[in-house]
Amino acid sequence: MRTLRAALAVLLLAVVIIPAALALVGRQVFKPRRTRSANDPGGLALTEETQPTLWAEVRELAGATGTRAPDEIRLVPDVNAAVSDETKLVGLISGTRRMFIGVPLLQGVSRNQLRAVLAHELAHHSSAHTRLGGLIHRARLAIAQVAAGLSNPFLKRPFRTYARIFFALTRPLAHAHELSADQVSAQVVGSRTAAVTLRTLPALAAAWQIYLEQYVDAGTHYGLRPTRFFDNFTNLMSDSDRLGELARISAEPPEVKVSAYDSHPPLHERIERLETMTASEDAAGSDRADGADGADGTDGTDGTDHADDANRQDRSGNATSILRYPSQSFLALEDQIFAGSGLTPAPLAEIVIVAGARAAAQDTETLLCAMRENEIVPATLRGALDLIASGNLDTLLELVDVGETPAEDEADTRRTVIARLLGATIAHELVSEKKARYELSWAGPWRLVDISGQEVDPEALAHEALGSPGYAAALRAWVHQLDMKVDNEAAVRTAGAAQALVSPDGYIGALAPVSGDGIRTLLVTDTGLMLLKPSGSDRVATGLASMTAGSPGKKLIQRALARPPADLAAATNAAFVPWDQIRALHLKQGTSRRSADITTATGHGWSLRWSEGADVEGHPWPAVHHYLGPRFTVD
Repeated sequence: MRTLRAALAVLLLAVVIIPAALALVGRQVFKPRRTRSANDPGGLALTEETQPTLWAEVRELAGATGTRAPDEIRLVPDVNAAVSDETKLVGLISGTRRMFIGVPLLQGVSRNQLRAVLAHELAHHSSAHTRLGGLIHRARLAIAQVAAGLSNPFLKRPFRTYARIFFALTRPLAHAHELSADQVSAQVVGSRTAAVTLRTLPALAAAWQIYLEQYVDAGTHYGLRPTRFFDNFTNLMSDSDRLGELARISAEPPEVKVSAYDSHPPLHERIERLETMTASEDAAGSDRADGADGADGTDGTDGTDHADDANRQDRSGNATSILRYPSQSFLALEDQIFAGSGLTPAPLAEIVIVAGARAAAQDTETLLCAMRENEIVPATLRGALDLIASGNLDTLLELVDVGETPAEDEADTRRTVIARLLGATIAHELVSEKKARYELSWAGPWRLVDISGQEVDPEALAHEALGSPGYAAALRAWVHQLDMKVDNEAAVRTAGAAQALVSPDGYIGALAPVSGDGIRTLLVTDTGLMLLKPSGSDRVATGLASMTAGSPGKKLIQRALARPPADLAAATNAAFVPWDQIRALHLKQGTSRRSADITTATGHGWSLRWSEGADVEGHPWPAVHHYLGPRFTVD
């Protein structure tokens, strides 16, 4: 049956050249919307020169899967990895091969799990298993791309009809090809790792969707976008509440409704196949151990079992370790994503303050406008609480338009809507009177805290008030009499938290040696600039480097980057200044001598000088420009 399907698929594939050619002509004549082209494939190009470890790993995986390595590797902002060929004749002839790797994928999987994903994607183009499978895979991608891009109705309908027939016919072949790619991945990294990876990806995709919808979109609605775009996602995944949520998704990955053009078989089927392979391998290993036990009369504890147990624990580290200076690449991609967006960059902690307050203000206006239109006086929070306290809750509930809600659900719907609007009005009142403020919460996206730092849930308070006139009266008194004194201990905690926010946790670039009150190393981190004075051991190491024809600047940089940035910033021989404390940085680039004058918010600053031959690690000045914007000037 599969052979017959394959023959029919090849026949249809030959026939498709004619309608595809017509479609492409139509796209030229009628000029539909612009899509990605070979000249603009999207993402950030990672060259072999800048990322040798990544390229070496990908070449090794290509060899292991029986296919050629990609011609380009690009970093993209997706929970995904893919390998695409710039095909001709609707997938019959492959051309430039590109690999796309998502930053959130790198952040959320281990090095071994990344190998599993990349091996799977490369296996789609392998000739080691079935040449026809790779051909069908490329053809399906090409046909889907053409069908999605058609806008002319005279071409769209017949071509999409053809596409549906082709995809229905080749679906079993595509499913078999996906399962074959899973098998190749398991052969490369082990079936256990391949299965765990498949369980991890849906949770990672869910986390990325939460980040975009609840955090990023909250700012774009008000013309803001978060700085440290990808670092924020790591913080979200590190939250204990989110970790529990993601663990539950990994344990029971949901089946997602897919497009008619999707080639993947059900996820649970793929996981079950890999886990069955794992169980078989474990059983075979156990049988081998039992055989060894009986053969020599020993207890079989030769270390093999312990090694197998150790291998079950993934100690490969986070996948970002495959990149050289990942923060630098993520920063460049962030700039590319938001270039021309018109959005103002701001720390996410500041964005949620704005977004939370404005969202509460909008819901407040919705409630108060409804009260005014229905001549409820006074149309204020106090007026709403007075109605509840006096036993006239129904007057508020009647403000809600239930639409086509079933009769049995109308009461609950009204109470839910009023509780949400009333809670927002309480929050708006507290924020406006400076009795509470919004804070970033990774379980959130934000939380409301009072002036003592205690969390307030205004919607829960509103629900309680709706159920008790007495509670409503007490709530009204609490809102207007909340103590505005902040104890010293809370102030110290707040100051400590603010300081923790700016502690660096990643290097982006470095320059050494620079002069200015002695020899220094300039370090660019994710949260600010650091100027490091060499220690006694640093001077010895640089002296030895000079004697052995080495580079003192390179040695200084190597020794600095070997230490965690937060520890280095706290050292007595380091001076650290956060980005928001830099008033101006002026860079002068002469022919032989270069300089940077840095002015801080306190009026103090650094005047640094270095020669053209100073050693540079990474790209420090593009990063400085990213963080400082107009505060960074160049001669």
